[in-house]
Amino acid sequence: MYCKILVMKKILIIFSATLITLAVFILCDFLFFNHMALKELNITKSFGKYVDVKEFNLPEYSIKLNSMAKQYEERKTAFRPVMNPNSKENSIIIFGCSFAYGYVFDNNQTISYVMSKYSTRPIYNRALNCWGIQHAIYQLKDKDFYNIIKTKPKYIFFVLIGHSGHFERLYYTAFPNIIDKNYYLTYKQKGNDLTERKPFLNLYYNFAIFRHIQNKIIKKWVVDKKFYENPNKENFGLFILHFKTMNKLIKTLWGGAEDNKNGEYPKLIILTFENTKKEYWQEELEKDGITVIDIADTIGIHYINDLSKGFFEPELCPHPNGKLWELLVPKLKEMYPDL
Repeated sequence: MYCKILVMKKILIIFSATLITLAVFILCDFLFFNHMALKELNITKSFGKYVDVKEFNLPEYSIKLNSMAKQYEERKTAFRPVMNPNSKENSIIIFGCSFAYGYVFDNNQTISYVMSKYSTRPIYNRALNCWGIQHAIYQLKDKDFYNIIKTKPKYIFFVLIGHSGHFERLYYTAFPNIIDKNYYLTYKQKGNDLTERKPFLNLYYNFAIFRHIQNKIIKKWVVDKKFYENPNKENFGLFILHFKTMNKLIKTLWGGAEDNKNGEYPKLIILTFENTKKEYWQEELEKDGITVIDIADTIGIHYINDLSKGFFEPELCPHPNGKLWELLVPKLKEMYPDL
């Protein structure tokens, strides 16, 4: 009897210690989350003329990550309006992140708006802030996507940001901005295909502290080492496979034997700001029929490198504005007269 009481006491002590430890950790996680949220709010306030800071409130603390399906459903209304919506011509689709979306800019500063001045085709801007190549693949796999795109695309553009942005996003399971409570879609390579990378112990990623640690590890030990310290074609394999998968989906969805004979597959074109590592992936993608257009080479590197020129908003990390797209799109029209 005495032994049983001792055992029960030990179990109670362990249980109590576990609860106290968990409570202390959640309190620390709550404080860390709010510290990062305040930091993010201060960054937002520094945008000043670009955003109405009254619209930005401190997010509520939560240890629940929203699924990709739920996130996609919630954000469907956030896409830019379709340009030339009544046109019956073959369409243009634009994928990408905040660069293509036009982060904090009015619609008239976006690539899709500027392109509509040079094209009579319907133009669908399917980019959203923080998204990567994998989100283009996700949309191409979504059946509802084809109820939105009314006509077969003629051109599909992907705006590829530089400075490792889309490389890092291939490995996340939670976005680096830890106040974002959305699960971050990523794929891993399985043979010659991509399979969704499921988070290990999903609860682990729900805590802000763990998300922060994970993202620091990805940045330092995966992205920096693979893509910048030891770049080679093998390290770019996952990156290349994403675009090849995207191209394969495009051909499967909008191809067919008759189209193939006439060379009428939709054309996938990458508009890239990543002008330092192209030697490891451009040739491989062009073998697959994907066109890579270096924006710096096309409009002049001084417009990219010199922020004082006014083609980027330096306060926005920096993001391209309408002036840059007004330079680029006429060049695209010269390359593709039927744009």
